[in-house]
Amino acid sequence: MKTFSLKIILTLAILLSCIMTNAQIATWSFDNILTGVGTATSLPGNASLGSAIGLGSFNAGTEYYGEGGWPSGSVDPNAYLEFSITPAAGHTITVSSLVMQIRRSTTGSSGSGPNNWSLRSNLDGYTADLSGGTLTLSSTPATTVTLGAPFMNLSSKVIFRLYGYNATVSSGGGLNRFVYDNIVAGGSSVLPIVLDYFKVKSENNTADISWKLAGDGNLSSLNIERASDGTNFETIKRFSGDQANTLTAFDYSDQLTNASGTYAYRMQLISSDGLISYSEIQTITFDAGKVLTLQAISTGDNQSVHFKLNANKSGNYKFSLFNLNGNKLAGQSAQLDEGSQFMEMNHGPLKSGIYLLTAENDKDKVITKIMIL
Repeated sequence: MKTFSLKIILTLAILLSCIMTNAQIATWSFDNILTGVGTATSLPGNASLGSAIGLGSFNAGTEYYGEGGWPSGSVDPNAYLEFSITPAAGHTITVSSLVMQIRRSTTGSSGSGPNNWSLRSNLDGYTADLSGGTLTLSSTPATTVTLGAPFMNLSSKVIFRLYGYNATVSSGGGLNRFVYDNIVAGGSSVLPIVLDYFKVKSENNTADISWKLAGDGNLSSLNIERASDGTNFETIKRFSGDQANTLTAFDYSDQLTNASGTYAYRMQLISSDGLISYSEIQTITFDAGKVLTLQAISTGDNQSVHFKLNANKSGNYKFSLFNLNGNKLAGQSAQLDEGSQFMEMNHGPLKSGIYLLTAENDKDKVITKIMIL
């Protein structure tokens, strides 16, 4: 029978082997308890036996066993020890390894219980073996299972089931037992990069966008996306991983031309390991009645140009006429009230052709083509 001091030494050895590679995020000691011990951000569930196992009990208060029901043939889907880990709200967990002290019973003339073990998880519905091996009469050295990419950055509970099978019971009082001493899960738990806030407000023909990041992870890129129809988003600004990971608070102005109607914006966050997440969608609406617009009107008069102006505010407006080479040919200014109005600007004799007409106030400027006949 092992002593209490040996129990401590073996436990420390397992913890040390786990700490050398990654942090401990959950442990089940089976010292008269089935409760797991986790961290502030990783929450272990109680260990439990499958429905096929007739008895669960503690041995000398330092280990736990399931007795009876272990199949003599292949894996029975109801014959297992189950344990789980759940990430705290807003966090993800990575389970990179399991270090397990497991054995078969030492009772009987040559030991009894399952000869083989198999580890599976709920990620694939317990269908494929993550690992497996042979059970001996000793729980040392500990068995280490290294887990791969499917167990990285999990945002919901991961459940493991440790199956025993191919059981034999020897003469002389053998008992069909699968015995557990310590199970330690190594890995990490992080608060991934999230948006502390994301705001969009409209001003004139501009969408002013601001946001702040929070969390412990890293990004490979951060993108601002816009949809003028509320559905089909396109990237309008991309920030590299270096930019996103160096700064936390950002501001960006999306300059729009003759903005009218509703625009939708969202943030796309791509983590360093390729996971993609999105912010909630923010929408802004530009009132067409308060957007500076300019519409040319052809009249057949080669001495002046006629146009319709939708003034987005009261104030002074300047109008200019240019040829396609950028030479200014005429100009005038006027004090106007907000709203739609028909305007005329004299320019003198000009050749027939296409010209450029501009209208501007102290904040906005628009341009349109006009045909002079």
